[in-house]
Amino acid sequence: PRRRDKRAMLATHTTHPPLTHSKATGSLKRLVLVLMASILGASVLFLGPSPRLLLAFGSRAGVSTTGTGKKVLVMGGSGFVGREVCKEAIKQGYQVTSLSRRGENPLPNDPLLQQVEWVQGNALDQSTVNSLVKNKDAVVHAMGLLFDINSGLTNLNLIVSGSRSTPDEDSTYDNITRQTALNILNAIKAARPPFGGKQIPFAFVSAAEAGWPDMKYGPQVEESAPDWLKRYLAAKRSVESMMSSNNAVRPIIYRPSLIWNWGKLDVLPVIPVFNIANALGVPFVDKTVRVEDLAKAIVEGVKESEVAGVQRFPEIESLAADLKAGSTSA
Repeated sequence: PRRRDKRAMLATHTTHPPLTHSKATGSLKRLVLVLMASILGASVLFLGPSPRLLLAFGSRAGVSTTGTGKKVLVMGGSGFVGREVCKEAIKQGYQVTSLSRRGENPLPNDPLLQQVEWVQGNALDQSTVNSLVKNKDAVVHAMGLLFDINSGLTNLNLIVSGSRSTPDEDSTYDNITRQTALNILNAIKAARPPFGGKQIPFAFVSAAEAGWPDMKYGPQVEESAPDWLKRYLAAKRSVESMMSSNNAVRPIIYRPSLIWNWGKLDVLPVIPVFNIANALGVPFVDKTVRVEDLAKAIVEGVKESEVAGVQRFPEIESLAADLKAGSTSA
């Protein structure tokens, strides 16, 4: 069932014995694995949106809110995913605060984003995170770094980054993904009453490929992947493990594959590759996810107390549909 707590699935991935290839299909299978690893590694080049195109396609400012009045913190609200989460949360009546390095509204003319509180700060600073997490009803971690300072590809962030930011000396996968998430967990623990209290929904945007160790042929695909992608996924898995073992939060882990929207014209040719491979049953390739649906799924997951654990593309689509249906009926 979609809303079954899947914490047991989130154990730390440390050792994964390789799967055995049959002699009859070994050569062809290895060729397919290497090809798919190359496609998946290259696909992340398309994750950065064009702010101009996003604005051209507009926002649904006319959607009525549910008036929840609750407060949500979006870490990385100016990015590709984060800005959509901010908009969906505003539509649902949340008071939204975004923390980012620049603290700027990425689309100043968007009427929904104009309602967000944009805070400039460093998510690696524990005191900054503590002050923002305090009194929040939910936290969303939508921060991401495609090419870290050690990847040798940092200049590509100017193209692929939703916020068009460039890494500094502290911008490693471990810092931007794991350490910032740990700071959130520490802040939630510090803000929680000493003798329990309700769990705080903590939504984390991971990656479908973080589940490769549990997928057929997944370990072989990752073995063929570039080093930067391996380290990227290792950081994602580390956060998943920390969340699953923390009783102060309700962990909601989203594992989208390629994230896109109709404004992202350069990624459109790649989408059929993923979707066809998934439809044909390739076990280590998930169907692509629209960024609007991912944002809706994140907000719905935060709202619904029974949602916890790993959410792959079927769950993401279902949660997004639930939010749409609820907004329509409201």
